[in-house]
Amino acid sequence: MVDMIEDWGAQIIAWTSPEEPLDSPTKDWPMASFTHALLVVTCYLAFVFIGKSVMSAPGRKPIDCEPAKYIYNPLQIILCSYMCVEAAVQAYRNDYNVVCNGFDRVNHPVANLLWFFYISKMLDFFDTIFIVLGQKWNQLSVLHVYHHTTIFLMYWLNLRVGYDGDIYLTIILNGFIHTIMYTYYFIAQHIRHLDPKVRFGVIWWKKYLTGAQLVQFLCMNAQAGWMLYSGCGKFPVRNTQIYFGYIQTLFWMFMHFFYMSYVVKKKEVKKA
Repeated sequence: MVDMIEDWGAQIIAWTSPEEPLDSPTKDWPMASFTHALLVVTCYLAFVFIGKSVMSAPGRKPIDCEPAKYIYNPLQIILCSYMCVEAAVQAYRNDYNVVCNGFDRVNHPVANLLWFFYISKMLDFFDTIFIVLGQKWNQLSVLHVYHHTTIFLMYWLNLRVGYDGDIYLTIILNGFIHTIMYTYYFIAQHIRHLDPKVRFGVIWWKKYLTGAQLVQFLCMNAQAGWMLYSGCGKFPVRNTQIYFGYIQTLFWMFMHFFYMSYVVKKKEVKKA
């Protein structure tokens, strides 16, 4: 079974980047095998469906995860801000442009940070764990599960194929947005039990956080689009094509969320 899964992974890599040597530098890194990546995603989805079934049982009370979040949110702020800054430092040290950089299969200065970024996506799964244990079913959306599942697999592919060069920008953008996002969660957690008016006054910028996420996706797509249009750099072309299409799905799903949350609901409130 493991050999079959690894064969699937090898076929994906071979199609995505035919020029990538079989003994690529990241092949034997921890959690870099397709078996490990698929196992993580399978366990995540199993938790979502089984966990929701168990926690939705009649008489089942939500589990209070607030104490754990007092550790989790600051930890995420530290890790995400570190990855953002470190990616910028690596770009500066290696004299990177905003787009169209070299791809080094020998020294690969960004690869170690990309591995850390990939592993950090498993820590993000705790967002879902807290939702399920807390029975916050309105937050367990298709967008939420799709985002967490696919981004982990996308960065497995990047780790194996696109581990250097222009991949640095996605770490900067995503690290920056996640730093803001977990800062928002941390603030919201502290005022959760205060007067609703005070809460609204402090968290007035929630919709702008979603807007910032949309800008992030636009920047990622602009980078990938320019790389495809100009043919610059040595980043694997098919990997860029997959990345471009994937970010498009996130952009439009987040755009739908933004529209339904901040346009439609606002109109409904005015009518009421």
